[in-house]
Amino acid sequence: MCSRSSAVIPIRLWWFPKPKPSILIANQNHMPNWSLTQLRQLLLIGLLAPLLTGCLLMAGRNEQATITAELGSQNVEFVSSDTNGEAVLQALDIGTLPMLLDVTFNAQVASGELVIEVLSGEQANVAFTVVASAEGSSQRGIVMSNDVGDLQYRVRSTNARNGIYRISYQPPPTPTPTLTPSPTWTLTPSTTPTVEPTAEVTATP
Repeated sequence: MCSRSSAVIPIRLWWFPKPKPSILIANQNHMPNWSLTQLRQLLLIGLLAPLLTGCLLMAGRNEQATITAELGSQNVEFVSSDTNGEAVLQALDIGTLPMLLDVTFNAQVASGELVIEVLSGEQANVAFTVVASAEGSSQRGIVMSNDVGDLQYRVRSTNARNGIYRISYQPPPTPTPTLTPSPTWTLTPSTTPTVEPTAEVTATP
């Protein structure tokens, strides 16, 4: 019998290390680089955004004003105006103390809507309202300025075109006292008694 010799073949085992989980790191070059100044500007815009609502937007505005503590006027002309339906507060700096004023408002607009509310006192109560028309509208009234002497009014416009408004003020008229006439006394003549003549008696000698 022939004997079969078996050969032993060595087997090598290779160990592969387990891959570590990779961590994605963002590239700093692609991250927005906000400076402190830009952040402040964004914050300022965010704070002012609500205040921009209701601004009096007028295209082609031309204003002339003469303001004194006694009397004055303001003329405003514009090509177009729109306040998005909101009443925008305006003020004339007249003095430093509240005062009574005789105010006249004139308003005219070719098309669209232009409404002006004149305010009175610290509570800003509406004294009178002017609704502009193509022919022109006018209102007059006695108005009290606010506690710092400003004459206040509100403007509301919607698609207003080729408009103008004028406000003028002066001291209120001084009331003239009415004199009550004093009663006139009429002397009534007293009744004088009538004395009848007496007959003269002649004695006969």
